[in-house]
Amino acid sequence: MWGVITVRRQSARTRFCILLSLLAAVGFLLWPSRQLRSDTFLIYQPASRTAIPVQIVDQSKYLPILPVLNAVGKVGAIQEKRATLKVWFDTTELELRLDEKRVRLGKTSLTLGLPVRRPGSQWLVPVEFLTAALPSLTGRVVEYKVGANRIFVGDVKPLTFSLRLDLAGNGVRLTVQFSDKVALRTASSNGKWFLYLGDRPVQPLETSFHFQNPYITEVQFDDEDGVPKLVVTPGGPGLNFYPVLAEGGKVLFADVLKPPATQPPMPAAGIQAGGAAGSEPGAVVLTAPEEPIPGAPGPPLPTVVIDPAHGGSDTGARARDGVLEKDLTLQWAARVRLALLATRKYHVQLTRTGDVALSFEQREILANAARPVAFLALHAGNLGNTNPRVALFIYRGTAGDSTEAPPSLIPWNLVYRAHLDQSRKLGQALQARFAQIPGIGADKAAEVPVRCLRSIDGPSVAIEIGSLNADQDSGALTSPVFQQQLATAIAAGLEAFQGGNP
Repeated sequence: MWGVITVRRQSARTRFCILLSLLAAVGFLLWPSRQLRSDTFLIYQPASRTAIPVQIVDQSKYLPILPVLNAVGKVGAIQEKRATLKVWFDTTELELRLDEKRVRLGKTSLTLGLPVRRPGSQWLVPVEFLTAALPSLTGRVVEYKVGANRIFVGDVKPLTFSLRLDLAGNGVRLTVQFSDKVALRTASSNGKWFLYLGDRPVQPLETSFHFQNPYITEVQFDDEDGVPKLVVTPGGPGLNFYPVLAEGGKVLFADVLKPPATQPPMPAAGIQAGGAAGSEPGAVVLTAPEEPIPGAPGPPLPTVVIDPAHGGSDTGARARDGVLEKDLTLQWAARVRLALLATRKYHVQLTRTGDVALSFEQREILANAARPVAFLALHAGNLGNTNPRVALFIYRGTAGDSTEAPPSLIPWNLVYRAHLDQSRKLGQALQARFAQIPGIGADKAAEVPVRCLRSIDGPSVAIEIGSLNADQDSGALTSPVFQQQLATAIAAGLEAFQGGNP
């Protein structure tokens, strides 16, 4: 009798333990907001970079406060209580309170959008703490793109890039345009190709590019381990990858081709097979190829100057999803540049290729020194409810422009008059091509005193796309398809303006 009762009790205890284990497992699966993820947040500084583990709390990104402060300065002392953390950072006393949004910095305070957390032993702050507090704590400029996993503290000038994919014979050509010279090496692993971008920090305008293509399906930017790189996913097995640098290391051409039926092709010029110091076995080191020596010099190509608006601390307009006009215009300018170069009819010059602030005078000097056949200023802003929309502007001065000057000297604020008729023709040619793009509104060029065109010594037009404002997301304007349509239309419009023969 007692034996039977003991067995039953043990059986009930066993069932209870199994049930408790199942509930714990279910709870673990249904409680992701308090668990760690393998994401990494990078803090770039002029002479260092620091990887900070990201924690996800209530589906929002958080960072441990002490590693962040130690990365950008020196933590002197810490005083921790059950619901309060005080940190002496250099000469500033920082106070955080658990589950509160208000943070005290010395004698001032700031209010975050999310509260301070402490899911375990670490005090966590939302990512926005970096942009809200670090400028005053460190006395340095902080640059951050909303949603990114990297931030730049101090005088850091990151690289940017844009890319496009074109059909090329029995494959495709991937073209990557960098804002400055890079030193690349490549490696392959798990069926993918890796393009390492050197030691300089990179601020990608887009982190992932997807293609419906049998040769390349995706190009993704990754720097989670602190090493910026592009990861190229081929569309299938057995494809050959031939990368080569051009234009002094600012452009990468990578051909993806089907293997030939006979002997494999020789490596492309500018590629040295072998391993560099510290590189993986079988890696390919890329060097910039020497410029080809032409057989006979031809006439110089006419120059088109593209001016991506804003830059640096001048961010321009901002969309609801955090996209800035300065980033959008730079990305768009890179696509226009490649579209014009593909015609082989123009030399193309950008007033800026990175995130730098230029004055109107600096842009004018760069443009006028090139003696352009066309000057295109690219902007994005609030153009009303129609999205996407394109507006064009031509400079037409006011009565205040009539400045007294010697007959032999034309004041710079009047130089536009010599090109007004040609600017009108350029605007008409561009508007006609924009109007052919389905689904967008394209107004005729308006003549207004827009400052960016006033002192340009050549036909000039400002092109603005919209709407980019705090009430709308930027998806329609950042779409690669839309930007490529604009770039193609600009190339066609310039050809019509030049009569098909620049």
